[in-house]
Amino acid sequence: MKKIGTSSIFYEKYKPQCIDDLILPEELKNRLKTMAGKKDFPSIGLFSSTPGCGKSASCSAILNDLGCEALWINASLENGIDTLRGKIQKFASTGSMDDELKYVVMDEADYLTSANQAALRGFIEEFSSNCRFIFTGNYKEKMIEPLLNRLQLFDFNNFKKEEMIKPIFERLKFILDNEKIQYDPKDLVPVINTFYPSIRNMIGTLQKCSGTGALKIEDLDDANMYDNVMKVVSPNTYLEMIAEVNKLNAPDNMYSYLYKNAGKYFSPGNYPKVIVTIAKYQHMSSTVRDKNLNLAACLTEICSLRS
Repeated sequence: MKKIGTSSIFYEKYKPQCIDDLILPEELKNRLKTMAGKKDFPSIGLFSSTPGCGKSASCSAILNDLGCEALWINASLENGIDTLRGKIQKFASTGSMDDELKYVVMDEADYLTSANQAALRGFIEEFSSNCRFIFTGNYKEKMIEPLLNRLQLFDFNNFKKEEMIKPIFERLKFILDNEKIQYDPKDLVPVINTFYPSIRNMIGTLQKCSGTGALKIEDLDDANMYDNVMKVVSPNTYLEMIAEVNKLNAPDNMYSYLYKNAGKYFSPGNYPKVIVTIAKYQHMSSTVRDKNLNLAACLTEICSLRS
């Protein structure tokens, strides 16, 4: 990495600062570098159904390489059309101080209504002479086709795992070496396999499991830990449930476990309610700060549905 941050949180400290630092297939990185080098970067969309795989980090790295003026809007928090129109028009209607293109970043764009997406499609055309747009989101299918057709799309779901393993492995090794943490390289394999494709969770796990100065991965989440949580999902054992949930390093992974093992814990008549609840909290988890708390809330809601 060319530059390392100063945060005590590993994921923030080792966040990519330029396109070269991104953990992406080499062909895609080269394509992005070529586009950025021409200073005529198009409007793009970065999408992945998995939080933490690098969409926002990629966006930041691209903007750093472009060295441009940028307006960031978190669409999960600011999605009213009047707010969007006011901010974007004020920013995009004037040229930059150096006559270079400006960029508007719509983070979590899948939170926008179809009507607001249609308005943004109009903004792309209206301000095309001096402004480009970058959209990120977890659910590309929630975006309207006329807007997607105006973007160069990068779907992180389409990355092949075999292409990603080497750059991920090298980045994790770099972090451990730079932090002077003792480790066995083979211990990185279960970390990658457990949390792929969420690089954020991989890096977070390195920090959680290396507090003694050596990497110890015995406590990685597995099916037994999820089963221990479910054993105490009951109104009468609430505090025990909280304790078990707080032991999890990657609480987001339990949503898939619950979905795949619903028959073990719930009666068939309750499947519809259980699945809808799991999906709701899994979606919410992409934006919440405390993921263990989010999972605890989900389990609290479905505990009355236990078989």
